[in-house]
Amino acid sequence: MAFSKDTYDKADREIKRRLNEALSERERRHSEAVEKIPEILVIEDTMAQAGLATIKAVGMGNGSEDFIKKLADINLDAQKKRRDLLVANGFTEDWLDVRYTCPKCKDKGSVGGYACECYKLLLRSIEYEKLCSKLPVDKCRFDNFKLDYYPDGAGISPRRRMESVLGYCKAYADDFSMKSPSLLLYGKTGLGKTHLSLAIAGKAVEAGYGVIYMTAQNLFNRLEREKFGRGEENTEQSILDCDLLIIDDLGSEFSTQLTVSALYNIVNCRGLEEKPTIISTNLIPDDLKNTYSDRIASRILSAYTILQFDGADIRQIKTL
Repeated sequence: MAFSKDTYDKADREIKRRLNEALSERERRHSEAVEKIPEILVIEDTMAQAGLATIKAVGMGNGSEDFIKKLADINLDAQKKRRDLLVANGFTEDWLDVRYTCPKCKDKGSVGGYACECYKLLLRSIEYEKLCSKLPVDKCRFDNFKLDYYPDGAGISPRRRMESVLGYCKAYADDFSMKSPSLLLYGKTGLGKTHLSLAIAGKAVEAGYGVIYMTAQNLFNRLEREKFGRGEENTEQSILDCDLLIIDDLGSEFSTQLTVSALYNIVNCRGLEEKPTIISTNLIPDDLKNTYSDRIASRILSAYTILQFDGADIRQIKTL
């Protein structure tokens, strides 16, 4: 699962903070216990000496087993004395244990060379928070997508068409994986394309996938700045690497040779690697050819699942 470098950096900093906090808190509790029970330092010195002797004994080879067992007994006895002293003086038995946020990985973020579940959860949380800070993800969910705004009637009415679109998008989000198809959402403005795109994005991030969601205008503006050395990020690599790329409102940007070339590269590269992409646009399929090129349009129309949005501008209906 591909998250941005910034997300991994934030997760690493948080893991380090958790560990430092756990160790610092343990030191504070240790100082409190020693102030009341100075004998703890003597016991811990015995434990340390036994530990050093054990390390030396391991290197002695055969014949050291009995000695190592004796040292282990000394260590266990010292630990018991320390626990008994703690309890006798009003502390809990585990007062001097390090209280990790995640006992499984001991706040290291990995277990046996593999990312711990706590680290994966942290990545998802950071990615979701980042998405919500830029976009109204919480307001654009499947459960608050209102079909009442779409007119109903005989035949394939806008409401029935949108009921089918909503059902497909919900199933797509629930079952999202790196094998999911790419989607083209098209229709006039104000029909819910952005709402459902954000709903899918939120579900994908919650499931642990790295999502980049950008309007076409912001995306191409950023790529142009970086191409001419006016940006520090590597947006192009990020959008090619992420698990799910969502380009909202394609066709609203000022079209240039650079935007056409950039779009072709995105569609082509992600298509070759079979990475899912979602594009929403006000353009009808035939307009894709006129606005961009035949080779871009053919790749999208032949490889993407096409969902048509129908009805009247919901934003205008809400103001009535």
